[in-house]
This record gives sequence, structure tokens and C-alpha cells, in this order.
Amino acid sequence: MADSKEKPVPKHEEKVYRSTVMRASYLAQDCPDLSEAVKTLARYMKEPNEAHFGRLKRLGRFLKKYVLLRNVMYPQKMPRRLDVLEDSDHAGCAVGRKSTTGLAVMFGRHCLKHLSNLQSTIALSSGESEYYALVKAAQVGLGMRALLEDSGIEVTLSIHSDSSAARGHVGRLGLGKMRHIQTRYLWVQERIRDGHLAVVCIKGKDNPADLLTKPLSGPERDKHLKRLGFEYGSQSARQKEVLSGTGKTR
Repeated sequence: MADSKEKPVPKHEEKVYRSTVMRASYLAQDCPDLSEAVKTLARYMKEPNEAHFGRLKRLGRFLKKYVLLRNVMYPQKMPRRLDVLEDSDHAGCAVGRKSTTGLAVMFGRHCLKHLSNLQSTIALSSGESEYYALVKAAQVGLGMRALLEDSGIEVTLSIHSDSSAARGHVGRLGLGKMRHIQTRYLWVQERIRDGHLAVVCIKGKDNPADLLTKPLSGPERDKHLKRLGFEYGSQSARQKEVLSGTGKTR
């Protein structure tokens, strides 16, 4: 809320803000450590103020410190299961009180897709926000499984959730006590009943999707990145060329 009291930036800096955020958004497609920060910055592209510009500069300092992020894909046997790890941050937006959905699609040890999105519906409880995140994970997982099947790869689908409330709600049919949930989110219950996907438990502290919903400390961030198959590289001679403007990375 304090951000709204900051002075708006000059018009020429608004253009710089929008251009830089879009560059960061391009990088965030392959860098899960940037997804949540870029999602937040992109919300203020219409009228950025000095506080938003300060956050963008902080992101720039982060990128300068961690120049290279590698997505390491080790040899593995063909997996027979597609895993979608999901999490949510209830009412993380201090202004609109909307929650954030974070999810990562894992094919064995390899991360195929990750995202950090603001939920369109305002959740009235953490269980409800987790349920919306689970529905989004099921949607993305079914789509990814269909792509694999088009390539002749048959896999089962598992959604990993650390919310007992969300797992309990999708395990039955109907609204139950959560009558304020819109009916368009109930299709996943039928999919689970028909065996199209399964919902399994994951401990909250071991859930890498937590990285995609909120800022984390350095050790927690590195732990989740490693679980997703990412690691930071050292600053080589090639990266020094990047900082001098003669090359590019990330």
C-alpha cells in the first residue's frame, strides 16, 4: 500500500521501465528464479512509480550478480509419469488481495515448463487459493500430456500439492462447504474420478513451486532450483564479455 504514495516516474523513464520489464519477462521464460519478481513488476507497467523502479533496479543487481543460470538435463530413462508441482501464495497482493499460482512441470528430472501467475478470482481462504492452483496445474498437465501423446509417449499424470484442504476438496464431487467456489472450477473432480490424473501429497518445505509464488532466501532458492534441475554458473571469460557489452547469456 505504501507504494501508491510514491511519486510517479517521468514519462521517459516509464518507457525505460516497460522495455526493461519486457526484457526480463523474456528471460523469465527459462529462469524460474525470475518468474515471481517479473510477474509483480509487470503489473505496474501502466503507471510505474519510484518504488516500482527501485524494485526493477534490484532485479538488475540480482542479474548482475547471478549472470548465468543453467538448466542441466542429465541422461535418464524414459519416464512413465508427468509430475506437476503446484503451490499458491494466498492474498499475496497487498493491493488487490489476489493470490499467486506457481507451478512446474517435471518429466523425470527435467523441467519442461514453469510459470507464476496472478489468480483471476479473489480467494477467501488459503485452501481456496490452493484449490485454484491445483486446477491450473491439472489444466497445464493435461495439455502437456496431450503433447507427449502426440509424439507417441504415453505417461500418467500426477499433481503434487502441499495443501490438505485442496486435496480433500478435489477428492470428492460437488462444492461441499466451499459454496462460494465458481462451478467452472469443478471439472477437475470428474477428471480425478475417471482416472485421468492423480493428486499426491508433497511436503511444503520440499515443494519447488514455492519459488514461483514468493521471494525466498538464498539457500531456499538454491535448493528449489536444484530440485528443478537448475544451477548457477561461475563468471567465465565469456560472461565477462557479456558484462562489457560484447556478448549475451541467460
